[in-house]
Amino acid sequence: MMGRIPETQFDLRFRVGPIPVRVHPVFWVTAAFVVWGAYNHDPPQLLLAVLAVFLSVLVHELGHATMTRIFGWPSEIVLGFFGGYATTSRTSTGRNLAVLFAGPGAGLALAALSFATIVVLARSEQAALPRVNETLGFLLVVNIFWSVLNLVPVLPLDGGQIAREILVWQNPYRGQQRAMLVSAVAELGRLLQATSTDRLFWRFFLACSPTRTFPAGR
Repeated sequence: MMGRIPETQFDLRFRVGPIPVRVHPVFWVTAAFVVWGAYNHDPPQLLLAVLAVFLSVLVHELGHATMTRIFGWPSEIVLGFFGGYATTSRTSTGRNLAVLFAGPGAGLALAALSFATIVVLARSEQAALPRVNETLGFLLVVNIFWSVLNLVPVLPLDGGQIAREILVWQNPYRGQQRAMLVSAVAELGRLLQATSTDRLFWRFFLACSPTRTFPAGR
């Protein structure tokens, strides 16, 4: 989604500590679209996959929002059409970069936790339920893929914003132009790669693209 996600009376609202979270109803529809091709034959697993997508996007945005709070700025998370955003404030390059890296970092941490849980369950005497293993494997693969993809220097992904921060810091006059050029080249390469990947990952490629942070007050 290219702008702020409008509020509705059907939004799910809750808080994670001091961070308010709002989930637009369309998020659930698009999350189901992302995993439909892989799990439409198995409704219970489809539901678990949708919840795994929700958890993955939420954890990613919590990374951004938590780092924003550490720096003393207010933040909120909004999930909507194909992803979401966490509001933040823009100050120094170093702090901006920390906020941007925190999202993919949180996703990789969730992937590591999923892997550790898989290992523990595999070594336990009591075998885990197949659906649990399937969901944990889904979380592992998706969060690695999603986090790495978000670091590709394509605007408005985290990687594109990271590249822009660095290039503008190096050259305040031409940095924005150079960031747009890098983004265009990387986007072309990413599109070519995405067309040759598995259908499920192509959908995750689409879902990941709009995810970004929003400066508070804009």
